[in-house]
Amino acid sequence: MIKEVFGTELLVQNHSTVTNLSERDEFDSFQYFIEFTVTVSSSNLNNYFYSEHQQYLYDTIKELHGKGLGYKKISNWFNDRDIKTPRGSEFKGNYVFSILKKGRIREVRLNRESEWNIHSVKIVFC
Repeated sequence: MIKEVFGTELLVQNHSTVTNLSERDEFDSFQYFIEFTVTVSSSNLNNYFYSEHQQYLYDTIKELHGKGLGYKKISNWFNDRDIKTPRGSEFKGNYVFSILKKGRIREVRLNRESEWNIHSVKIVFC
């Protein structure tokens, strides 16, 4: 038997030993509802996007640090090319460290999967 619930057609099958059809008709006259709670936990609900300059700085620092350069050498590399921090200052070693540290934290946060939980599932007969 096909029933419509909230605009969706559902196939309802009766597997019963009831032989008296009047009892089955009485049971089939009920409406069925599924009631449940969904909880979503996510740490990336607020996406703060890097500007093009910030992304360039992070990618360059990550690449240079991966090649074995220290924070001071990376800051000198930027200063030799007259590349400024996002706030317009000259680079220092601690700025390079901060950009790299915060960029890694950001990558982890943005790549983390959301956690979905479905609980308190009930079938309600009306």
